[in-house]
Amino acid sequence: MRLAFKIAYFGLNFHGSQYQPDVRTIEGELFKAFKKLGVDPKKSRYRCASRTDTGVHAFSQVIALNSKEVIPPRMLNANLPEDITVWAWAKVKSTFDPRKAKSRRYMYVLPTKNYDISAMRKATKLLLGTHDFCNFTRGFGGEESCVRTIYNVELRIDRDFVIFEIEGNAFTWNMVRCIVTALEEVGSRHRDIEWFEKMLDPEKHRERIEPAPPHGLILKDIKYDDVEFETDEYAWKTLQNKFSKKASYYGTIYKLLSSFIE
Repeated sequence: MRLAFKIAYFGLNFHGSQYQPDVRTIEGELFKAFKKLGVDPKKSRYRCASRTDTGVHAFSQVIALNSKEVIPPRMLNANLPEDITVWAWAKVKSTFDPRKAKSRRYMYVLPTKNYDISAMRKATKLLLGTHDFCNFTRGFGGEESCVRTIYNVELRIDRDFVIFEIEGNAFTWNMVRCIVTALEEVGSRHRDIEWFEKMLDPEKHRERIEPAPPHGLILKDIKYDDVEFETDEYAWKTLQNKFSKKASYYGTIYKLLSSFIE
């Protein structure tokens, strides 16, 4: 049978999601957990929906592999470290490849400054539709196509933070983080809307842009047409408890350090 899983993880202590033999990665920990349960991912058509870079988080990463036995999320979680949680699963078709998703949704959180929020929102609307995101891709994408389609964008204020969400069919390397940098440039009044629009036309305007820091980015959701995931209630409650503890810890640090800023 073929199984798919939804996975949440805090990316701060990982060198990205993709397996690397000499450093700690998400796949490295997953592979060890599966092997303890008698499944070798490398021999089981293992696939992962999206790669995430060092320091990037995920709430709904999706993986799939073949297994002779049913593997509920709680069995995997018993063999995984604290910063990775499998919280939903589904039996899928033998041909299922999580990389062939209907859409992916990312969220980026950055502290508020004296941003021109109206200008930033106008810039986000320019992202909708199909564009060549070469200027927003690490190394300009090399020989790979950077054409992607964006379905939804949202930019809102939540207390002391700006929340940016973007949903599309797929994303290039560092694309979301580079877009965030460009939005900050517009919001800080260092660049105008016309510049942002030019960045979406790399045939006429080529410019390198640095990606925003990884810690503010999370892979929020991945959608499929023909897969219905079942939430493991125990795993879900465990994940919510982890989130609560993390929020309390980092909220305390934030408040503590903020008290010394004039």
